[in-house]
Amino acid sequence: MVTLSDVSKEAGVSSSTVSRVMNGNKKISEETRKKVMEAAKKLNYKPNTNLIENRTTTNTIGVIASCHISDYFYFPALESIFEKVEHLGYKVLFCRLNTTYGLEPNFDILQDLEDKVDGVVFVGNFRITENELKAFIDNNIPIVSLFGYIDVPGIAHVITNNFQAGYDATSYLINIGHKRIGHIMSNRSFIHSIERMNGYIKALKDNNIVQDESLIAVGNYTFEEAYQASLNFIDSNKFTAVFCFSDIIASAFIRACKERNIKVPEDISVIGIDDITYENNLINKDIIPITTMRQPRKEMADYAIRILLQKLRGIDTFDRKVYDPILIERNSTMPRK
Repeated sequence: MVTLSDVSKEAGVSSSTVSRVMNGNKKISEETRKKVMEAAKKLNYKPNTNLIENRTTTNTIGVIASCHISDYFYFPALESIFEKVEHLGYKVLFCRLNTTYGLEPNFDILQDLEDKVDGVVFVGNFRITENELKAFIDNNIPIVSLFGYIDVPGIAHVITNNFQAGYDATSYLINIGHKRIGHIMSNRSFIHSIERMNGYIKALKDNNIVQDESLIAVGNYTFEEAYQASLNFIDSNKFTAVFCFSDIIASAFIRACKERNIKVPEDISVIGIDDITYENNLINKDIIPITTMRQPRKEMADYAIRILLQKLRGIDTFDRKVYDPILIERNSTMPRK
């Protein structure tokens, strides 16, 4: 039997584009529409124009996370999603899909969900392609990605402006008198980390501060990794402030400063991103409240569900919603003397 994927390959477009053409989406260009229809005719594809109406409704929303449900950053967003979905009368089917580099992801999870959910929210960052999402796309199951990028046409994204977060955090440090500013990024292969680093670099450039490559370090993801990286960074560099990729890394850096008898913020000012240490008392009570760029996670989660429900009702909606970070000043920064 000829499928949407067969037509998409013949036409040289994505499966989601074929699906939109078959469902009469008016936003598809005439050129693309013609290409798809010619491919469908050539392959003798018989579209089911009543697919959505005929498909059994499960009254269930799938939530696929790249993290554990107790993760400090994602937990408030997941909690908000569960509450919102259940309040609206839907059930939640939660599963974890880890696509971290070096691991072999279990994409069979996605195939198993295809007939169990009406829509899906991906929460976090995933290495995933259109091929792995084929079952959802071919069955017109709407998908929303929260916090991360999934480079597949037709997926709606609710994300933070990570470049702006890096730019604003660095600009804040510059505005309170700091010029020699370090940056501890997460990982050089992680798009969010690259975007925040680029924001840091642009803020320096816009303020005529020469970038020093030695002032950029890699802290990776965990507190322990960031702590060790911070000790090395402190031992090999001189700076008056540091912009950290996340509040976890900022917490690890502050712990490393304490180990080296460096006072925060008197000797070094520290700013992070996320706004999680203050909410969760993440490490322990000896980490001072951190100045941070807050990501409005609950608001973003609510918006993701709103978009998904609109898609379920056949309502055209935004494909991308970008939230700007919010500066929260606390005790880890002070003006340069």
